[in-house]
Amino acid sequence: MFSINKYLCVKFNILIIMEDINRLKLVLVEKKRTGKWLAEQLGKNPSTVSKWCSNVAQPDLATLVKVATLLEVSVQDLVNQQNKIML
Repeated sequence: MFSINKYLCVKFNILIIMEDINRLKLVLVEKKRTGKWLAEQLGKNPSTVSKWCSNVAQPDLATLVKVATLLEVSVQDLVNQQNKIML
């Protein structure tokens, strides 16, 4: 998987700037949980979860659903849908 962090896409003279695409780090703080706790719950390496939190990598959809369930939030709450579009 690759990061779309700060990725620039130019198409049809429209510039789309995608910010960090997940809010996992923020939701973990809100829920008073750690990346280590989440890694243990998922059976993942803590460095993998750390990469998700820093938007270096992204979890697959099935894992994202598990994360949402563990944190008792919706998948939409984990995904940043605020993209900037400049004409």
